[in-house]
Amino acid sequence: MKKSRKELILEDQIIDILMQWLSNDGWIITSFCKGSKRGIDILAKKGTKVFIIEAKGAKGNPEHASTKKDKFNSGQINTHFGMAIIKVLKERNKFPNAQIAIAHPEDEYIRRVLSPIIPHLKKAGIRFLWVNLNGTVME
Repeated sequence: MKKSRKELILEDQIIDILMQWLSNDGWIITSFCKGSKRGIDILAKKGTKVFIIEAKGAKGNPEHASTKKDKFNSGQINTHFGMAIIKVLKERNKFPNAQIAIAHPEDEYIRRVLSPIIPHLKKAGIRFLWVNLNGTVME
């Protein structure tokens, strides 16, 4: 029997937590996308600064018909992570001076899959955020 991971965080929950975290730090959320909407997950501004965040969850939204598994496997995590990198780099092209970040839930399994890659993000100017259900966000 496989060991079950703790409560898995959905992408929409990550977005909600990040918007609160940003607001608490003085950022104004100018747009966000939740559910099946396409676009920048979070676009925030503080004065002349712009912050763009692409969020990922630990499993698919159970309300979507395409969600068949109760959690993402390593292949899905890597695929979603790769798509997130491409997305934030495209946004960097539109907003060259923006801070850009990718956010994932603080999850032992996801951390194990992504940890070897995350240090290389900093070299590319991409921040990485670990998000907890309790509202904490860590880099």
